[in-house]
Amino acid sequence: MTALQGKVAIVTGGSREIGAVMAEALARAGAAVVIAHHAEPELAAAVVARIQASGGQALAVDADLSNVADNQRLVAHAVEAFKRLDIFVANAGLTMWGPFLEVAEETWDRIVDLNLKGSFFGAQAAARQMIAQRVAEPDAWDGGRIVFSSSVTGVAALANCSPYGVTKAGLRHMATVLALELGAYGITVNALGIGATVNERNLRDDPEYEPHWAGVIPTGRCGQPEDVAAALLYLVSPAARMVNGHTLMIDGGWTAVGHVP
Repeated sequence: MTALQGKVAIVTGGSREIGAVMAEALARAGAAVVIAHHAEPELAAAVVARIQASGGQALAVDADLSNVADNQRLVAHAVEAFKRLDIFVANAGLTMWGPFLEVAEETWDRIVDLNLKGSFFGAQAAARQMIAQRVAEPDAWDGGRIVFSSSVTGVAALANCSPYGVTKAGLRHMATVLALELGAYGITVNALGIGATVNERNLRDDPEYEPHWAGVIPTGRCGQPEDVAAALLYLVSPAARMVNGHTLMIDGGWTAVGHVP
């Protein structure tokens, strides 16, 4: 039996890149997975098809996660389809580059509304469902797992992405605060401190992204989406039942030095 057999997971931002790899990894571990996306039906359908072709269970839900009602609807849809919710991965996020002195209010609002507000109220909706299950299953040691996708930019300063960095720092502290409040229900809350990772978005920004960043990372290599998914699988596995309020850095040691290419 796989480690997550019988579990149900939601992955926000699950239609592409790191989120898609996370969703597929959770499915391979036995979980039924809800792929939350916003206006990317073809990408989400492709992830669902890959999971189903491998014998897993998955469905896609279109939701604007900057909207509280859509977060609640997302959780309700997962429960309607799969009868429960055990894992909530708040991975959806928005990055917009530019100097601090040129950041517009609209830019700030878009980033904060998705990265912070969306993660907060998504976790709230998920936790309410997990707590309801805990009441029905009082002897279960595992009340649920919530994981936020944070970033090295929430630990070390990186120029020209100040709103993004602020939100990612907020997610680290959100994991700590919610770990305190939800621990009594058997729910653990942690974050992933995602470092330089090779994906389509980063390669669009810099076609030489991988060698540029590998040169300043102590391990001498960039991360791959699979590295992030492996860390996620640990945090939601039985092996991590006493890991709570923690940010697990997946950066090859970059935050120890903080050099940029």
